[in-house]
Amino acid sequence: MDSDNIVRNYSYLNDVAMQIDNSSASFQVHYWGINPNHRDNPVHKHSFFEICYVLDGEGTYLDQDMIYPLHKDTLFMSRPEVIHQIRSEKGMYLLYVAFELDEFRSEETVVRCFQQLASSDRIVLHDAERNSSALAWKSLLEYFKAPDPMARPYVRSAAISLLLSFYSTFKSHLPSSEMLPTSYKPSAHIMNRAIRFVNDNLAQSLTLAKVADYLHLSSRHLSRLFHNELGISYIEYVQQEKLRRAVHFLKHSTLSIQKIADQTGFNSVHFFTRSFSRRIGIPPGKFREEHSN
Repeated sequence: MDSDNIVRNYSYLNDVAMQIDNSSASFQVHYWGINPNHRDNPVHKHSFFEICYVLDGEGTYLDQDMIYPLHKDTLFMSRPEVIHQIRSEKGMYLLYVAFELDEFRSEETVVRCFQQLASSDRIVLHDAERNSSALAWKSLLEYFKAPDPMARPYVRSAAISLLLSFYSTFKSHLPSSEMLPTSYKPSAHIMNRAIRFVNDNLAQSLTLAKVADYLHLSSRHLSRLFHNELGISYIEYVQQEKLRRAVHFLKHSTLSIQKIADQTGFNSVHFFTRSFSRRIGIPPGKFREEHSN
């Protein structure tokens, strides 16, 4: 089976394995991904876990100030709120999944495990071809090479088993197709990733080209998706989210106006005040006086 068919079949996970649970754990998956030629993405962060498996190729992974080599059969983890970047000169064949644990619907023991995982010092695991996570992931991939409709229930159980396996794989060293449903929309999947990237990195300069590069799309394509899916331009969406975040900070925090301007990606207090006043109707200081909790 060629690579395009595997990629198309694998995307089935984005329809059936987004909210998955068993008797002890519940996960919200933000996206499942497969990219036969993953190259560079910008320095960024997420509010959730993103774990990747290198099926082939070579590259590097930046985690804060550390750079790790990547090669075939490497597993690596991006922890929540940690700045990171993936780079590859010739491209890597990557599997990846982004998720977070639903703590309200999971057992306390599982919650503690994944809270510990967020601060684990084990980021990259080389030569992982016999690791339980790698074996589970490759088993899923094998299924999508020749999917059997009779075995569809296997997908969800295999998916949650894979997510649970990540704790054992990355826990700290220190003590402590025919099966694709017609409802699947690739454009919605892309927009979900674009929106999460924007929302998690508002403090940065978020040009359309930067987000498009992260998603491996052209700027023209991403711009068209924002118009088609949301009915507004990319710039309008970013401005809307900046102001929404600013309103939240003004209502519910004691951050200074300067700090709020920095956290929401405005270049200066002056630009923040002018933009806020134009859209909300009053300056941020006055808004805080009237609405602060």
